[in-house]
Amino acid sequence: MDQKIINITFHQGMGHMTVVLDAFFPTDATRLRKLLSIIDEDYEHRDELRAVVQHCGQRAQALMDGRSDLANQAVNYHTKATELQPEIDKMARQVDTLQRYVKTYCKRGGQGYRQQLKELKAQLKEVKKQQRHALTLYRDYQRRFVGAEKEAEKLKKNVEVAKHER
Repeated sequence: MDQKIINITFHQGMGHMTVVLDAFFPTDATRLRKLLSIIDEDYEHRDELRAVVQHCGQRAQALMDGRSDLANQAVNYHTKATELQPEIDKMARQVDTLQRYVKTYCKRGGQGYRQQLKELKAQLKEVKKQQRHALTLYRDYQRRFVGAEKEAEKLKKNVEVAKHER
């Protein structure tokens, strides 16, 4: 059970199946019942059924325990994105003001102002990129937070089906 793999022999030793539990679960009740019937045919390894139930229960508990970390990460990235907004607003105002100044007063010369405007736009672009990245990570952690709960519920249902089939 250390590797979370079970090996099953069925049809009087003619068939062999290896199940990777992390990849197989959570699953629907029909697939689980088929697996349990195959496990039932393997008289020597009936303890594997207990391993399946334990694996599902442990994995569901681990998912529920890990949700707090996912929530904390989501909040951290949302806070980071929110904290960048005042800096973006300030830089956007600076760019706007400098653009108006360059258009109004620097018809022929003003290369220094144009270079400053170009650098300021590059900085603004970089800060906006950081904010987008933080928001993307926030949405990812939020989606994983919700998905962990749904997967844990499915695993709990798998445990109930497996216990009922014994």
